[in-house]
Amino acid sequence: MSDDRVIIFEEAGADPSADVMTIQNGGGRTRVRAVDGPEHMVGLVSRLVGEGVTQIELCGGFGAVPHAAAGRASGGKVPVGAIYYGFESLTGVASYKTRFEAGEALSEAFIIVHDGADPSIDVVVREKADGGRTTFVAVPDEAAGGQVAGKMAGELHLIELYGGSGPEGAESVIRAVDGRVPVGVSAYRRAEA
Repeated sequence: MSDDRVIIFEEAGADPSADVMTIQNGGGRTRVRAVDGPEHMVGLVSRLVGEGVTQIELCGGFGAVPHAAAGRASGGKVPVGAIYYGFESLTGVASYKTRFEAGEALSEAFIIVHDGADPSIDVVVREKADGGRTTFVAVPDEAAGGQVAGKMAGELHLIELYGGSGPEGAESVIRAVDGRVPVGVSAYRRAEA
């Protein structure tokens, strides 16, 4: 079976049945979906597992408790990851959270590792009504993710790396931004026995 991954993030007024972005090629399919709030995420996870997805990743804005709920909703049938931040990013992500809650216009990027992706084509930019933007950009590997992150870092307040190989893959992105922006990386909940 080919990879069929879905990344879920939160956005006010979102339609969880609509793909914000889809990358599909010989490397499989990766889709990005949004939900209106954490309470809608669990139902979406259950539906996606029923549709046969092979992996789910959650935006760092959800946190550990919703991550655990998503893992339970998957029935242990697929890996469920969520974005977490390393020690080097804690100050920056705390600042981002404070500024976000204060209503500041912030910009972030979701860098998505998908074999065969082309970051000059596989990119979607969503302008926010209150200012700022969210950029979704697919890269073929973590090294390309580092290059993209390094170029974009000056315009961003947060980066999340999806589809990577964990800390080893995130290293190129973290080094490329050199502390200018916090970088989150996916960690996975153990499958239930």
